[in-house]
Amino acid sequence: MRIGTIAESPLEWLALAAGRIPTPLVDTHLAFAWARTLMVATRLGVFEALTPGPGDATAVAASCGTAPEPTHRLLDALTGMGYLVPSGDRDYALSRSSRRWLSRASPDEVVDKVLFSFDEWRFVEHYERFVSTGEALGMHDRLAGPDVVDGADRPAADRPGSDRPGSDRPGAVTEAGAGGWERYQRGLHALSKVSAAEVGRRTPVPRGATVLLDIGGAHGRFAAALLRRHPALRATVLDLPDAVSASAPLLSAHGLGDRLRHQRGDVFETDLGDGVWDVVFVSQLTHHLTDAANRDLASRITRALRPGGVYVIQDLVRPATPREARRARLGALLDLYFAATSGAGTVTLGTLRAWQADAGLLPRRPVWMRTLPGMVQQVGVRPT
Repeated sequence: MRIGTIAESPLEWLALAAGRIPTPLVDTHLAFAWARTLMVATRLGVFEALTPGPGDATAVAASCGTAPEPTHRLLDALTGMGYLVPSGDRDYALSRSSRRWLSRASPDEVVDKVLFSFDEWRFVEHYERFVSTGEALGMHDRLAGPDVVDGADRPAADRPGSDRPGSDRPGAVTEAGAGGWERYQRGLHALSKVSAAEVGRRTPVPRGATVLLDIGGAHGRFAAALLRRHPALRATVLDLPDAVSASAPLLSAHGLGDRLRHQRGDVFETDLGDGVWDVVFVSQLTHHLTDAANRDLASRITRALRPGGVYVIQDLVRPATPREARRARLGALLDLYFAATSGAGTVTLGTLRAWQADAGLLPRRPVWMRTLPGMVQQVGVRPT
């Protein structure tokens, strides 16, 4: 996936190719204005207000508890961005994309991931210090501390839009009333919708497998997808106590009963057993760990696998050369993000394979995920 300035006409394409477009202005002022507009509209409930049908600025403002004139400007901005479409002379309606991704009524919605962007907005403010000193933010420690979302420490009833449609939905947790770990887990749970079905289809599960260990996937969506694909499988999801507490309702909502259960613990302080698991699945955890920690983890997982069992690493990969960084822009961009926020970062595909091989596993060919560009499954098999 390529991210950046996109020409809308042949003339703009020529100007862009000739270097006549001041892309730094697009990539700064316009980029953060675009992002913040979408974030604020989501948090205020604009998309929920328009889910039942088209409405004008006055109706949307009344639903969201916002001022009519600024709301009108917000709706026009969202229309220019393509998230809303005109309906008649005065009304606005959800675009097809917004109805799918930004309405709680959609099974594909990613609202909680957009809401977690308010936390991530603060996280990336640490970049300058990280690049200057090498000191990482420690985002997981920040999640356990004071809320970092603007207004998140205010009672929900005091915030604009607290009575918006859907805010009292049974089981709903808005970012205003949730702690950092809960916002984080709900964001990951929403993000995982994008690729869960593909993960269920394409993750290699040995014939006759009955037990799966998911490390670091507290929200449970990937484990649930695998259990639905393989009815004989049962799963334990091992994660930190804060993550388990925050995501217990999410895990339960998958409706898989005792086939899918949580285990609280730090993976480096938990006995994983010896020859007891058919599949150990680790998604987007390795980029939070150092090389030494990942090597230790691979060795412990190898010991915990049954002969023929598989260790599945699912993560973004870092470009190995500057030339690759130009092609794999998403991987390069997020490597900086994870390094600055967690102190580790993504690694190359060769490094993932080396962790498995050095631990005694047989690395298979990588599986590149189609639903999340830049994401790979690197599978290692314990010899029989």
